[in-house]
Formats: sequence, structure tokens, C-alpha cells
Amino acid sequence: MRNSIYEVVKEFTMYVDGLSYQIKARISKKVTGDDDIALDYKWEISHYYRPQGGATVYRSDAIRAEDYDGAKFRLFMYMQDFTNIDLEPNPFY
Repeated sequence: MRNSIYEVVKEFTMYVDGLSYQIKARISKKVTGDDDIALDYKWEISHYYRPQGGATVYRSDAIRAEDYDGAKFRLFMYMQDFTNIDLEPNPFY
């Protein structure tokens, strides 16, 4: 079994029109662990959404990065088009 420990580096909240609650997101850095993943930073978000005109809920597979700035860039790319359509909770958040 391979265990990895992550430290939350930064948390964000987002208000979305039409929602009565906030969307939460975080960027974490791997502190220890050998899980065969070379990228030390990752982002997570509390809910997934369906983009305008999209057929299904969108879950990005670009959640890891070499550094904090890369993880923040990828998170904000996901967040910028966030809608209140067909939200689905992230069970791992």
C-alpha cells in the first residue's frame, strides 16, 4: 500500500449565480509518499458542473501540476466557466 500525505496550501470559495451555497476549492502539496506521481501539487473542487451547451458533467483530468502556480492556473481554468447546471458533489472533497 502506498500512502501519500498532502498539505492544503490554499483554499478558495466561489459564489455562483443561482446557487444558495458556495463552491469550495483547494490546492494541496504532497508532503510525503511514493505514489508514482511525479507532480507534487493538485487541486480539488467541491462540485463538478455541466458547461453551457455540454452534454454531461465535466470533470477535468488536469488536476496535477509541478508547482503551485500551475495548479492554480488549472483550477482557475476549470472555475472560470462554472455554471449552476447539473451540479454533482465531488465525493472526495
